[in-house]
Amino acid sequence: MSGRITSIPAGAALPLSVLHRACFPAEPWDAAALARILALSGGFGYLAWQEGSPVGFLLARDLGAEIEILSLGVMPAWRRRGIGRTLIGALVGAATRRGIGSIVLEVAVDNAAARPLYAACGFAQVGRRPRYYRGADGLTDALILRRSVPGAAPPE
Repeated sequence: MSGRITSIPAGAALPLSVLHRACFPAEPWDAAALARILALSGGFGYLAWQEGSPVGFLLARDLGAEIEILSLGVMPAWRRRGIGRTLIGALVGAATRRGIGSIVLEVAVDNAAARPLYAACGFAQVGRRPRYYRGADGLTDALILRRSVPGAAPPE
């Protein structure tokens, strides 16, 4: 990826909702929902930029003992170019700096695009939530994935 990664700035819920809708047209999060997520204690995220426009995002929450990925999306035209991997790399860097030893997320068992990305980034299944996600074909299970963050500096 040749673009840049920046932190999601305060007040970015509306433009972020446009990006989320482009990445997840079947179940977009609106600006109000994203504003609530960004306002959560420990909530933060990153934007991936290409050619002066945001093309991907990662929303996360610092839970103290670990970081949870809440949502990760890349615009369809920019997928399979390393942007998702770069966003996860930025998050791993943040976890290392914060002294947090693991990152966790949930992914639909039938998400054939995301699962290989997470596996390539070192995530492994540690649990399963039956019938957790609502999809076009009804309810589907969520896999709980976790990866360690070796070398995380101890908290100050």
